[in-house]
Amino acid sequence: MSFESLKREAAALAPTERRQLIGFLLSLNVTDEERASLSRKIDDNDPSHWLSLDEVDAKLKPLGSDE
Repeated sequence: MSFESLKREAAALAPTERRQLIGFLLSLNVTDEERASLSRKIDDNDPSHWLSLDEVDAKLKPLGSDE
């Protein structure tokens, strides 16, 4: 399966399935310490600690700069 095919499949997933996929992919490349930190962030219910979509976009943009 090609990377483009994987991207199309991921885009077609329901939002809940997409979040599960993201969690799975993240778990492949993190240490136990990073996993615990991520869990704390996911469980954080304080909106003042959250990022807006624009902030997330700005943080992710450099990651896709080779496209």
